[in-house]
Amino acid sequence: MDLFSKVPLVEIPIMITPEEKAWLEMMLKKGKIAVPPGGSLPEGSVISIFMRTMLWNAEELHQSLDMVSKDALNALLEKKELLEIRIQISSDQKAWLDKVSASSKVSLPSGDSAAALFVRVLLENAIEQQKALEQADPWADDDEE
Repeated sequence: MDLFSKVPLVEIPIMITPEEKAWLEMMLKKGKIAVPPGGSLPEGSVISIFMRTMLWNAEELHQSLDMVSKDALNALLEKKELLEIRIQISSDQKAWLDKVSASSKVSLPSGDSAAALFVRVLLENAIEQQKALEQADPWADDDEE
């Protein structure tokens, strides 16, 4: 169940790059990925909440792998070192992700999945957006310790 015990969650494995994992951890450490009000959660739960939000947004925008440029997909597929993380998403999101994955025409290497590639695309977009925000406002990312 989700944080408020209203939506059934399923755990799925996702393959991401070490850079994406490091970015997620850095964003958590800096508080850029917010913990819901009322306390603290384990790192994996916060990442799952972030991933559910990204997937919800992608679903609302009717995004799919077929919308991603071949160059961008090839760049992601060239990255051979992948790490498995486990995230919890709603059963509805899993069904949508399975549907998006099944309709994909992307050729994948053995051991990879369209769902994992789609999540990597979403993460890469989030990383690019964060970099653009930091460049636009140099004061936005002050590393106070």
